[in-house]
Amino acid sequence: MAGKEKKEINLDQSTSPIREDRLGTVKAFSGKVSDLINGRHLGDELPWRERKFQQGTGCLLTQTVGRLVTIRDSALIVHGPVGCAQGTNAYKEIYQGIPEKFRAWNGDVELHAVSSNLTESDIVFGGEKKLRLAITEATERYNPKAIIIACSCTSGVMGDDIDGIVASAQHEVKPVLVPVHCEGFRSQISQSAFDSSSHAIVKYIVQKPKKRQKDVVGIIAPMSVTLGDKNDLVRMFNKIGLKARFIPDFATVDELKEISEAAVIAPTCQSYGEYMQKALYENYGTPYFTDPAPLGIENTKIWFRNIAKYTGKEKEVEQLIKEELNFVLPRLEKLKESIKGKKTRSIYVSAGQARAVFIPKFATELGINVAAVNTLELDHNIVDEFEQVYNEIGDFEVHASDHQPFEQSHLINRLKPDIHTVCAFMGLYKRECSQARNHSFLSDFSPQSNQFFFRGVLNYGYILQRALNNPSLNKTLHRETPSPYKSWWYEHDIDTYVKEKVYSGKKSV
Repeated sequence: MAGKEKKEINLDQSTSPIREDRLGTVKAFSGKVSDLINGRHLGDELPWRERKFQQGTGCLLTQTVGRLVTIRDSALIVHGPVGCAQGTNAYKEIYQGIPEKFRAWNGDVELHAVSSNLTESDIVFGGEKKLRLAITEATERYNPKAIIIACSCTSGVMGDDIDGIVASAQHEVKPVLVPVHCEGFRSQISQSAFDSSSHAIVKYIVQKPKKRQKDVVGIIAPMSVTLGDKNDLVRMFNKIGLKARFIPDFATVDELKEISEAAVIAPTCQSYGEYMQKALYENYGTPYFTDPAPLGIENTKIWFRNIAKYTGKEKEVEQLIKEELNFVLPRLEKLKESIKGKKTRSIYVSAGQARAVFIPKFATELGINVAAVNTLELDHNIVDEFEQVYNEIGDFEVHASDHQPFEQSHLINRLKPDIHTVCAFMGLYKRECSQARNHSFLSDFSPQSNQFFFRGVLNYGYILQRALNNPSLNKTLHRETPSPYKSWWYEHDIDTYVKEKVYSGKKSV
């Protein structure tokens, strides 16, 4: 837990620092785990490397909208051209059809989003008038408790004084106005959107705690923590007399106001939640722990025991662990036998930070060799976690690619793994190996979507088992469809389009 004597989060600032500056995060790396950790031992910072060519990249606005639109009694304004807000319609389709019995909360899901609809004329003369109009319209149409204003590249380039407009307009409307500086050009690390969202929530919505609620646990919950995961956690918390408050997905504004009163803020992904955890602790004294994520049996045991320290539920947690292990372990042993009894297989992992360090260890337990791990980005936090994995299972390749499928295709072509496990944003169409999903979106309420906690280990194991036993679809696609890349690409080095470049910002580790 960060000490109060070293305050890292400054809520007087309009937004958070970008991750290039705050964590020294990089988005281009190719090498072995041993190269990565040996460099860190020597005290070297990860060098910033620039791509001369990219097929795509993440967007801070998209990352922000996908999460904050789920705050149930709020309204979201995308301050930009209407095209920047088109994704909100898809989110409505995804989230609002969830049957009541599968919701991890009480009440309906009614998502509200509008666009300020900036045009070429607004870019010349300014968008203040349209933003004020959008605030008034959202207030009258939805009567929300908060209005979240997501800033786009366009509003940033125009130089609209969003904070000044919000300060002025707040006197005219009842909802809390929450500006989020998620302009796409702010950072080349799309995960910086997590920090700007957290900064805005803590700065504008969270209130000073009146008391410490010993039965409330704040759960940092990104999109990869599905409803299947949430429902499983609620089931276990009900057994031990605890209440889960998920941040920010599907929370109410009042729940976010009171989150500073939680007994502890627990992680599911360090990359997603550490900024908010630090902000709540440094400003309101809310306890937290950052490690481990509750993926895998041993990590989940540690995770629950950490929570017990802050809630006084040590006895109840130990009983819960015993009951869950009695259910999981016999089934897990049968799963291991069914996979280990076959020829040795290999796996290529494309995942976010939490799964990137969990899946290699779990795959090794199942008798599957780790060919390589691909992540969106690297910072010192994940390097430290990779070191623990390296000490347990040995060396493997690591690649940070920031959504570059041509580089992933290069690795798969060279390593020829038997299975490729992938998250929703990191897929490849043409591959000979079997494909398994790391996770679906948070609206997935099916039991199979649960991959966290004790029973999630079984579910993910079954997903790998099915993929290994059924490779025919991908083999057919590989054989019958033309390759999107020419043969010369596979003869080049994977770093052909990457060059080292001095980053002008101040990086701190």
